[in-house]
Amino acid sequence: MKRLVSFPLACFGCVCLLVATERRAMALYVDPGTGLFALQSAASVLAAAAFFMRRKIRALFGRKKETDAYIPAEAEKVDAQDAA
Repeated sequence: MKRLVSFPLACFGCVCLLVATERRAMALYVDPGTGLFALQSAASVLAAAAFFMRRKIRALFGRKKETDAYIPAEAEKVDAQDAA
């Protein structure tokens, strides 16, 4: 139980130390291709999610087939003779 508590506490301490010692940046530069790269990343994540959930997506948008009751061939013959 001590290890379970001490590991997250150590991680939290490291994150606090990194944030506290961060130097301020004096310039902001974004490469022209950064926006397209972010868009490509988002699209690939959505495509991967759709691939793994394709059966559920098909079930959601697909039609449900109605199953007809089974009618034996002899019953069809009897109905055809009664109609004549």
